[in-house]
Amino acid sequence: MTFLLLRSTFATLIAFGGGALGITLGRVAPRRLNVLVYAAMGALLAVTLFDVLPDAKALLSWPAFLLAGASGYALFWVLGKYVYHVCPSCSLSAFDQATTERLGQSVVLLMLALGLHSAMDGVAVVVGDTVAGRPNIALLLAISFHKFPEGLALALLLLGAGYSRRTALLWTLGIESATELGALLAIFGLRDMPLPYLGLLFAHVGG
Repeated sequence: MTFLLLRSTFATLIAFGGGALGITLGRVAPRRLNVLVYAAMGALLAVTLFDVLPDAKALLSWPAFLLAGASGYALFWVLGKYVYHVCPSCSLSAFDQATTERLGQSVVLLMLALGLHSAMDGVAVVVGDTVAGRPNIALLLAISFHKFPEGLALALLLLGAGYSRRTALLWTLGIESATELGALLAIFGLRDMPLPYLGLLFAHVGG
């Protein structure tokens, strides 16, 4: 358990670092870090396609695998459309005054969406080991790489919504700490589930 928590903590600390950098750089960050954002997105996509989804499929029939993956994507889409975009770093280059003004009216929704997203990252770190039958270091590294621009973008969005630097940083730390909550949930409530059920969950997270 300690080893698993150390790894989820590593991913969380990477997000904290991104948030701290976002607070420090402020508005110049989007112009300087687009390459990092796209690289992180590419790494996470590659691990999902060539690691997460194949491991999940090995435990499931095609109908179950496709249904679980589709349900994950549907949840992502619904949250992004009706609550708030669950990947702020994906739109880092599009920040403008109108974007941040709209955020000021829906910042609680942002926090809920990003908290759920972070919790799923923690679940993936823990469940990924059990499904793969080994420490899934590639998944951990991809999630951690992705967490840096995520924390950075979240801090920038909160600054744009009118929060002070200190408050924006504290909220960023709190939201990204949901990664640890997701890991704890998986350790104590999910890790001992039968492998087919874990495969369904893993495919859902991959979707």
